[in-house]
Amino acid sequence: MADLQAASAKQDLVRRISGHLEAAASAARAAQARAEAGDTDQALAMLRDVEPPLYEATTLLDAASILLDNRTRGTSDTA
Repeated sequence: MADLQAASAKQDLVRRISGHLEAAASAARAAQARAEAGDTDQALAMLRDVEPPLYEATTLLDAASILLDNRTRGTSDTA
């Protein structure tokens, strides 16, 4: 049961990281479109929307790294 819960949590972690990266990419694409339309000041302002989802993704990636490090060292990540 614990292995199933751990696998489910890891899948959720991957899904959440992916979602945050998609949000950041979407904001960056919108800013690029604005820049290509000639409004570079607004495009740069829009890029501020990229930072929060990148921060969240980075934090979750740190957690994933810890899980992987524990696994390679042979310590349990289901405790």
